[in-house]
Amino acid sequence: MPLTNIWDVLSFDKIAHFIVFALLTFLFILGFSKQYTFLYFRYNAEILATGISFLYGLIIELGQTLIPERGLEFTDIMANSVGVFAGWFVFYLIYKI
Repeated sequence: MPLTNIWDVLSFDKIAHFIVFALLTFLFILGFSKQYTFLYFRYNAEILATGISFLYGLIIELGQTLIPERGLEFTDIMANSVGVFAGWFVFYLIYKI
């Protein structure tokens, strides 16, 4: 079985998707949890932020099917999703432990 180069799988594009969605989710959770106007957002910050971030990534990828010379990439959806989880995990490590 031939070995796969890690950079064939983890291109700059996928790393960028991961970082952007990790940061987006982390900042969503932080913002929701520190505001006092909408208590529902404050007390459900983690689930709302991860859900919104995941849906945003999915909608962006699905929307690319409507643009000529663009398309849906499953690997982008995976990078977005892993980034969302990583953003939540970093928040958990910093603020919950």
